[in-house]
Amino acid sequence: MQKIKQIFLNNIYAISLYSRQIAGTLILFVIARYLSVYDYGLFSSYKAIATFILTFACLGYNEYILVSSNKNVHEVKLKITLFLINALAIVLSTSLISIFCPLDMHLIFILVLIRAFFETTFFALILPYFQASNKLKIISYINILYSILVSLLALISFVFKLSLFKFLVLSCLIGFINYIQCSIYLKINIFNMLFKIKNYFYLIDKSIFGYIGVIIAFLLYSQIPSLYVSTFLSKEDAALYFSAFTIAGIIGLLISAQNQKIVPEMMKNTIQNIKKLIKNNFNFVMKINTFIFVLFLLFGKQLLLLIYGQEYYQNGHILLLLFTLGNISLALANIYGAYITASGNQHIKIHMQLEAIIISILVLLLFNKYGVYAASLAYLTSATHVGIRYTLKTKQLLKQNELLKAESN
Repeated sequence: MQKIKQIFLNNIYAISLYSRQIAGTLILFVIARYLSVYDYGLFSSYKAIATFILTFACLGYNEYILVSSNKNVHEVKLKITLFLINALAIVLSTSLISIFCPLDMHLIFILVLIRAFFETTFFALILPYFQASNKLKIISYINILYSILVSLLALISFVFKLSLFKFLVLSCLIGFINYIQCSIYLKINIFNMLFKIKNYFYLIDKSIFGYIGVIIAFLLYSQIPSLYVSTFLSKEDAALYFSAFTIAGIIGLLISAQNQKIVPEMMKNTIQNIKKLIKNNFNFVMKINTFIFVLFLLFGKQLLLLIYGQEYYQNGHILLLLFTLGNISLALANIYGAYITASGNQHIKIHMQLEAIIISILVLLLFNKYGVYAASLAYLTSATHVGIRYTLKTKQLLKQNELLKAESN
């Protein structure tokens, strides 16, 4: 028990990230079991649109805050406050504009948007403070509490068969609690900066455009298929697409968690240690991902039926395998791409991602008559391209830096 406790404490941050994201994914599985196919398709479509919009509230700003501030805690807090104001302005303006858009349920969309802000955008923006101040244990406990609350919501939703509206209201309440907790630790004063916001623009330098370009490019090649499904296909097709996409996202849990962990570790580190970090994380992630793919290959249909409780979702087995392969490629990209970010070379990712955008669009144009299969194939091909390009570029950068160090010695 003592050894287990020590392992838990040594890896509590990574465990908390997994628990937060697993809880968030689990609740989607739960509501899909009792919501109608239409309601789940509506929720999934609105979630995809909200995620797309909120990407503009965090265009790589979390990584920019950490790297550009060189882990200076005071500067990190100021930049976090500045970007939080920007994010809240986007949420508010989008909510107002959505009222005049031809949506089936305007209130549901606004609640989905707020839920998505608390679940992803807010967490991403405040994370650099805990990374820079080496207070990962604190954010770990906050994440674990969040995971427990979300898991309880999943149980309550299933037992009482909560409507989509009630589920979203409770989700937003949990997100607000998480917001208050983190704000207390950061001791940020949004209103104080809001009235003096022009005085803080000096904090932003031109290197931010490299982060913005990378995220916009990533947004396009990764979200184009989802937006295509959300806008051009039926809600039933959307439900099938996103049901498989959500399960395949299990691999995405490893991707983001490991990336958040290793980027700060690579900063101010030696080439030898960086190579070791890459190797260890590659072995860890790829072993788990291979196991998950084999599991989906053999038992994917049964898993879809078990999780969603309706035979219709078994039709998503092929989609599940395509998404899983794509996410394995993205895992590879994130492991190697972490060094590109940590070394201050974020901007060189842009042209590689532009290539992926072209690939995604071409695949959709060529195979659009196949509907959801065209979208999943577009996701797979663009993700595979990025995985290969990031790996080759990182190896090139490491080799160049090794040669420069050898020459200087």
